[in-house]
Amino acid sequence: MVDNSLKEQSGKRGMVGAADLMIKAGIVVVVGLVAIFRSDILTVFFTFPLAGVVRVYHVLWALTVFILIKRMVPGFNKKISSRKIFRRFYREADGITPARNEKLRSLKAKTDLGALKSAFYWLLLLGDIALWRMVGLLSDTWIYIIVLFFVFMDQFCVSVFCPFKWLAHGKCCSTCRINNWGYIMAFSPLIFIQSFWTWSIVAFSIIIVIQWEYLYYRYPERFFETHNAALMCRNCVTECTGRRKLR
Repeated sequence: MVDNSLKEQSGKRGMVGAADLMIKAGIVVVVGLVAIFRSDILTVFFTFPLAGVVRVYHVLWALTVFILIKRMVPGFNKKISSRKIFRRFYREADGITPARNEKLRSLKAKTDLGALKSAFYWLLLLGDIALWRMVGLLSDTWIYIIVLFFVFMDQFCVSVFCPFKWLAHGKCCSTCRINNWGYIMAFSPLIFIQSFWTWSIVAFSIIIVIQWEYLYYRYPERFFETHNAALMCRNCVTECTGRRKLR
């Protein structure tokens, strides 16, 4: 009965993930085409006045900041992939032995190296964007579109294929070493647009990473299924996109 319930929840979440992917893909395509053929329409849309001095981009900024703040608050985190960092969601696994503690240390060293590799490759990509920006090939509009594309790719990694499984050595999103790096990766190109609205989003994204890394440093056992039973496959209610272990 429990297994059937978990499978049903997994199926529902899988359908929601696929729908999110299609919606984000559609938005990227539409915005990209408009940017190519009628970029002035985007300018008019984002600067359209709603009430007094409030414009569309103010609302989008507020929604983005709200989403970022939610990620740092335990009660707002619905997925174990992001809420595993908080004490209330940690379930100590049975049978913790010295051998399992040693396995934790080994896994930690392996995933830490993977995290460094991921950061290195992302910085290379960001450096490439910086060069294109410096030579004048990327306008503000295209920076925003790149960010939108990265947001879509975040959902693509969840629903279809994630290269960070290979880089960061994680079996799935639930056990991903760099799960909360997603926002800074998606929004990092905004650093090239000098504005309070863009830099504040980058700042909040950095704070999320700092929180994540601090809690990882203090409580690494929360991040690995060797010690956190909530991350084990038998307790998972998310559609599986990884390799099942510790059933």
